[in-house]
Amino acid sequence: MKMFIASSLVLLTLPASAGELIGGTNTYISEARTWKTGEYAGYYVYDSKGTTVWEKGPLPDGAVECHGAGFWTPKEILGDGICIFGTSPDRWTVAHELTPGSNLWNAQDKNPFHRQGVWHVVHGTGRYVGMTGKGTYVSNELSDGRKTTWFEGDVEFAN
Repeated sequence: MKMFIASSLVLLTLPASAGELIGGTNTYISEARTWKTGEYAGYYVYDSKGTTVWEKGPLPDGAVECHGAGFWTPKEILGDGICIFGTSPDRWTVAHELTPGSNLWNAQDKNPFHRQGVWHVVHGTGRYVGMTGKGTYVSNELSDGRKTTWFEGDVEFAN
């Protein structure tokens, strides 16, 4: 009986979703500029271009470009930016943010490239006009230097 009650409580706390579940991987080449502001601290900007392959949901595979900026300190990396999916005239844009407190690291250790955060749809054109949605992402670096980001969440289409 106790297990049934615990399971019921977990189910009641899960968020309801009226949208389409999506999940996909961006793979891209990034160009970054950095400015050191102190020992183990600084500011960065980056531009990335590549492709997205969707494993979940109704979205077509295609082009993606991401742009962003942020700060790093001896203990944490902070930043935000945008990613634009698709090609004209059918494109949709998300704003993303490295969640404060979730990208902690020790600057004295070798830090593997690993970032995580949240995103939400901010704009759509063509068949994506009126699109809404939000979710999470995790980014890593591949052995060949390219970056990869797993996006997951829910989206709703107006059309």
